[in-house]
Amino acid sequence: MRVIVFWPDAAESAAIMVTVRPPADAPAAPQALQSVPYQRPVPHLKHIGGFGQTYFRRLANRHGFDEALLTGPGGVISEGAITNLACYDGTALIWPDAPCLAGITMRLLEPRLAGIGVPTRRGPVNLLDVPSFGAAFVTNSRGIAAVARIDGTRLPIDREMLRAIKDLYESVSWDPI
Repeated sequence: MRVIVFWPDAAESAAIMVTVRPPADAPAAPQALQSVPYQRPVPHLKHIGGFGQTYFRRLANRHGFDEALLTGPGGVISEGAITNLACYDGTALIWPDAPCLAGITMRLLEPRLAGIGVPTRRGPVNLLDVPSFGAAFVTNSRGIAAVARIDGTRLPIDREMLRAIKDLYESVSWDPI
């Protein structure tokens, strides 16, 4: 279920839209990401004004990619159009520290990963860094998926780490509603 609160033009009070659909599964196959020169406005807030994200994600899909990877000046990576990115540098998972929406899955995983022996940190991640990564993963409300390539650069798939991260995510207890 998704609840969207918005203000229609000239309205004095908010409107609420509720959509209900079955939950989507995490992608089974490793993902291919196409970098695009775009960063979301007010990225730290979840909002429905995502024309740029939608445009670039559809463009990436038309080019044979699964997701758009949003980048800033100089190739600084911030996030995917609907995902967060974590890159493994051989010692830790690095979450880009560029402005982004810290998604729920990322926020659930990040403080728990050290408990399974996977240190994490936030730091600059640039497109030029991609060939040096031992693995990369995307996270969103659908779950976690390995990244097979970013643009033309292939990345190793660390199935053991992917399984450990997925198991950790599945072990997080749900909040009672």
